[in-house]
Amino acid sequence: MGLESRPHAIEQPIDIVVPTHNRLELTIRCIDSLYSHTANPFTLIVVDDSTDKITPLYFKELKKKNIKYIRSFTPYTEGNQYLNIAFSHATNPYIACVGNSICVEPDWDVGALNIFKARADVGLVGFKNLMGIGPSTGTIESAGIGMVNYLPVDIGKGSPGHRMTTLYEVPAVAWSFCMVRKEAVSNLPEGIYNGFRGWDDIDNCFVLRKAGWKIMYNGYGAGYHSPRATRGSNTEETHERNRENARRFYKRWGYWDAFTKEYGSDWPESPDGAVQMP
Repeated sequence: MGLESRPHAIEQPIDIVVPTHNRLELTIRCIDSLYSHTANPFTLIVVDDSTDKITPLYFKELKKKNIKYIRSFTPYTEGNQYLNIAFSHATNPYIACVGNSICVEPDWDVGALNIFKARADVGLVGFKNLMGIGPSTGTIESAGIGMVNYLPVDIGKGSPGHRMTTLYEVPAVAWSFCMVRKEAVSNLPEGIYNGFRGWDDIDNCFVLRKAGWKIMYNGYGAGYHSPRATRGSNTEETHERNRENARRFYKRWGYWDAFTKEYGSDWPESPDGAVQMP
């Protein structure tokens, strides 16, 4: 592929998009890691819909010249809302999406930029997501996303963190920690848009692939992720929303027949009435 196994910095300016919603302790860890461990020059684009008073104050006091701080007093309901806003402020050819629940490892950005420079057909690069604080800290949460029949599956989940340090093409990656070629998203007729809630980050990947772009996983860039730390929960309402997102995704991308053939028109239930994810 024309790629070196040991990536080197190329001094390519990038934009880094960080969404924030309360949980300032997560945001501080994320921002500190970006300023400590990013090899290339960058502009930080913060899209904040926090309801607290301390998050805006933190960014006011941070006093970094390379920050674009965008404040919304209306909470976002979809991930693509903040992406649209952030992308409209991006000026560099490559844009990293880093959730505020991510702490990046040193030189996380280097390998992705080398992939983009070597492969003009690559529109998106995902990184190695390691589990953050908890009993599984350091194990792999996701090394790209594969499709098993109709079901998206995190590749390498639960494996020791040193594994999956390699490069390969994948159907999808998590948009909580990835880098996208601006050209790939700037002229899409759909994809990075509001109004579709069906696993929107995976859907975005499918739209990019439909437009002819390749998606790569880069295991040489890594970060620790605290899942559902910012907005997520384990309530039944959250699970039902996830199930509805799955239904929309399956119908949109031609997986619905395969799903209903195995499970019927809805999610199966266990003997005690609890809905089970396949």
